[in-house]
This record gives sequence, C-alpha cells and structure tokens, in this order.
Amino acid sequence: MKKKEYVGVKYPHVKKNLKDVSGKGYEGVVYTYTLNKPGDAKHGWKYVGVTPEERVRRRKWGQESNPYAGKKIADARQKYGIGKGTWQYAVEETIYDQNIDNLVDRLNELENKYITKYNSVDQGFNGNAGGTGRKGQKISQDEIDRRKAARGDFHHSDEAKQKISDAMKNREVTLDTRKKISKGNTGKKRTPEQNKAHSDRMKGIEPKAASEAAKKWREENGGSYWKGKKLSADAKAKIKAIQQERGTSVRVTFPDGHTEDFTTMLDASKRTGDGPGSVKYSIEHGSTTKRGYKYVKL
Repeated sequence: MKKKEYVGVKYPHVKKNLKDVSGKGYEGVVYTYTLNKPGDAKHGWKYVGVTPEERVRRRKWGQESNPYAGKKIADARQKYGIGKGTWQYAVEETIYDQNIDNLVDRLNELENKYITKYNSVDQGFNGNAGGTGRKGQKISQDEIDRRKAARGDFHHSDEAKQKISDAMKNREVTLDTRKKISKGNTGKKRTPEQNKAHSDRMKGIEPKAASEAAKKWREENGGSYWKGKKLSADAKAKIKAIQQERGTSVRVTFPDGHTEDFTTMLDASKRTGDGPGSVKYSIEHGSTTKRGYKYVKL
C-alpha cells in the first residue's frame, strides 16, 4: 500500500486530496448549502463552510451516514434529508496559496466573514462563528444540564487513579514548559500573610490555615494528617531509605581528628549535635563549627 503524502505543518492534509493549480498554488473555497424547502420556516437558511478539499467534502455531503459537521447542520440533514433539490450548493469565493497552512488560515478568516454576512449562526445552520473552533457558540441551559447529568457523581476508580499517578511521576517537564512556568510566576507578589506563612513553614512553625476549609478539617481532625497515627517499622524504614536516597552524603572530621561518613546531613547532625544549618554552612564554606566539627560533601 502506497504511503500517504502529507503537506502542511499546522494543518496537515493528504496531498492527493488537494487541488494544486499551476502558478497559483493550492485551491481553497468558501461554500454554502442553502435549504430549499418553500413553506418551511427555515427555507433559505444557509450553512457556510470552507475547505481546501472541495471534492472530498462534496463526496462526504452525499453520504447519509456521515455526520459531516456540527450538530445543527447534522440535525438539519437528518430532518430534511439530502435528496436532490433539497439543498443548493454554491461556491462563494475561491482563493489560492502556495502554502497550505497559510491557505487554511485565510479560509478560516473568510468563513467568519461569510457566516457574519449570512447571519448563519442565528438564522442558519452554523453552530459557531467559524474559523476558531467554538468561538461565538452559545450553549443552551438545557445542554449544560444534560452534560452535568451525563457526568453525574463521577469518580475515578482506584486503578485509574493509580495509572494517573504513575503517569504523572514519570512525566518529564520540558525546558520550554519550565520557562513558561517561570514566566507565569514572574512578578507575582505574595501578601504579608503569605510571606509570614512561608517563613513559618521554613522555620518549622505551624502556619495559619490557608483556607476556611483547611481550618475546619484541622479542627475536626486535630492537626496534620499524620498526627496521632503510628507508623510501622517497615514504613519508617521506607521513609528512611527515601531520605537517604535524596540526601547528601557527608564526611565529618571530629575535634580529635578522626573522621566518620554519614549517608545524610541529618544523620551527621544527630551524631554531632550541630544543627542542620551549621552542617550546611560548614560544607559550603569549608569552615569548622563552634562545636569543633568540620563537614565535607562526599
């Protein structure tokens, strides 16, 4: 089977479906289907469409099983049928461009222009203003209620939650994404309360509840999640292993000159009695603490 050849980056299209006119480029059209039902309230209503694949689009219109486009035109096709004479097809405008992406962008602009011209959202079969997805589309309250009812009391299963969790853990954040996050946070200012809460957390002081909901939970449950709960020996061992894996291994020179190695700075701190801040300062500056210990990173 011959592999399909595509053109376009922003809007990939199968090349054989396009009409490439020598000296002009790819052809695109703005077209309309007008309902021809004299006596019907919607007689004369139009559907506006655009395509660089006119031949393919016309063939799909003739397929009754093909939903074709949005809900409004799909409902109209089903109600009135697509028999001969029911709809009048017309090409409103034809344009050309050597670049398929540029052509589609121009077609999208023209689609909006003609939908506005014929008022085919309010008195036609277009579901939105065209060119940019759902722009201009009005969703009825009935549709909103239907969607809410369809969602119901939906919750992910434990298995689904685990899959989502695993996927998030293995997700790699690209450099571009990091730059966007950084740019989004640039210039943000914390309130004095937020600054104090952050400072308290860094000092190990219990911060003020961030919201009324959090405050209520704390009042009912008596503090943090782990308060009053006992960890098993296995759980403690796992936590310890994770801390050690993420920690910084250090070598300590004692006042008497002998050295000992520790898996983490916290382990070294517990052994010598120096605070974690003193250990870190000693490592960064190559200094000896007031208690006479010197720390180096392994």
